[in-house]
Amino acid sequence: METETETTPRAWIGCLACYNNGRLRGKWIDAETAAAEYAADVITYAGQATPGTYPSGTPAIYCDACHGDEFDVFDHENLPKCCRTVRGFYENAERLAEMDADTLERFEVLAGWLGGEMSLDDLTAYDEDNYRGQWDTFREYAEQYADEVGDMTEATDHLRGFIDWQAYADWLEQDYYHDNSTGHTWLSV
Repeated sequence: METETETTPRAWIGCLACYNNGRLRGKWIDAETAAAEYAADVITYAGQATPGTYPSGTPAIYCDACHGDEFDVFDHENLPKCCRTVRGFYENAERLAEMDADTLERFEVLAGWLGGEMSLDDLTAYDEDNYRGQWDTFREYAEQYADEVGDMTEATDHLRGFIDWQAYADWLEQDYYHDNSTGHTWLSV
């Protein structure tokens, strides 16, 4: 039996005041829903809050259950690190909704490796400049790279058998990041 993996970028957003009062209240919101709310400039966290204003006139969003005004991401799926806050999720929701499952996975891995709080724009730029593909092992990438850059153009199949490919891969890998679990490979700059 084959199981399908959910690849929709989404966040479980809930009211902090409800949570602090012992009630876990929130909803799973997919990127498409968040993008529509953000574009319409009417954020209701999928119908669990009402837009309003603070006494000072600043815009606010109030929980429909307790009238609290703070919401947070309590859980998330298929989101790079920079999109795991309410603001980050909503600001990037349209782009997230347009990404395919492979790109989302790659960006999650990249954000985990680079650490810090890189924006989605920074991740996109880094990926565009440095992504080298997906390989079962870094050694496979190293062998393909040697052929591609011409290091092996003159070598016959007989001579290729004498090359210590693992040593070459180990040396080359110092300038790369290869995620062993997914195979994604980037040049490290």
